[in-house]
Amino acid sequence: MKLDLIKTSIISAVMLVVTLLIHAVPALILITAPFLLIPGVYLCYKDKHGFYVMSGIVLIISLIFLNLFALQVMIGVLLSSYLIGLLLQSRASKEYMLFALTVLLSFYALISIIFMQLMELLPTTKEWFADVKDSYMALVEAELGKENISQENINLFFTALDQMQLQVPGLIVLLIFLLSLISLLIAMPILRKFKVAAPNFRPLYFWRVPKSVLYLYVIAVLIKLLLTPEDVILLGIVTNLQYVLEWIIFIQGISLISFFIKVKRTPTIINVLMFIFAFIMAPITQLLGMLDLIINVKARIKL
Repeated sequence: MKLDLIKTSIISAVMLVVTLLIHAVPALILITAPFLLIPGVYLCYKDKHGFYVMSGIVLIISLIFLNLFALQVMIGVLLSSYLIGLLLQSRASKEYMLFALTVLLSFYALISIIFMQLMELLPTTKEWFADVKDSYMALVEAELGKENISQENINLFFTALDQMQLQVPGLIVLLIFLLSLISLLIAMPILRKFKVAAPNFRPLYFWRVPKSVLYLYVIAVLIKLLLTPEDVILLGIVTNLQYVLEWIIFIQGISLISFFIKVKRTPTIINVLMFIFAFIMAPITQLLGMLDLIINVKARIKL
């Protein structure tokens, strides 16, 4: 395949402009993030050699001249673009792209955070929450003397804060899932306008997570049981992997509930209550997702 110089030059210029903007104004990532897949995926789909050239240009310039944040963003964008470009060429379903993109970006984001914390470029979650605890204690010290607040209330606050700290990786994965979903919803219709064979999402009740996700989850849980608190890096990676896979299995559980609602044609109020219960009782929903992956519960639900 010959290198398409025109496409490669235009998209390289676009990606460099975006990178420079993120370097100058990091907050722009909040606006540009859902659109960043489009140029890279298009070039990867149309001209893979051009994509390699464009990636090399962007990464070299980012590495030499720009800050670490802009470099990390562009590495994530290029990896994501390459993944989606390959999946488009292999005619993968849109929901499979969503799962794959969520896993890739979750791993990349969580490992990047761990790396930056080890390099002392980013505070740990304990340090983030330590500031909150210090501020809270400064506020309540005066009230303790007046007996306006009890030690029990303080302990409850600290317990809630500790639980919130444990949920940070899961929240990151949720935000990445939402970003992946929005990015695909925006990118696919635009790519179709440029003659890229981009699929549509199937209804939620038809979604099916690859069974390999369940195997990876079991392996991650077993490895975590064998690790000690001293294995900081490996424990952090395995724990974050577990969070990612739990969210994907949760989606399979939601898909199963959606399928049950579709087949049984339950009343709207019941449907709403079932979905509310599914999110409140996430571990049960994850268990339903596991059962569906193991024994294909959907095939056993009859009209």
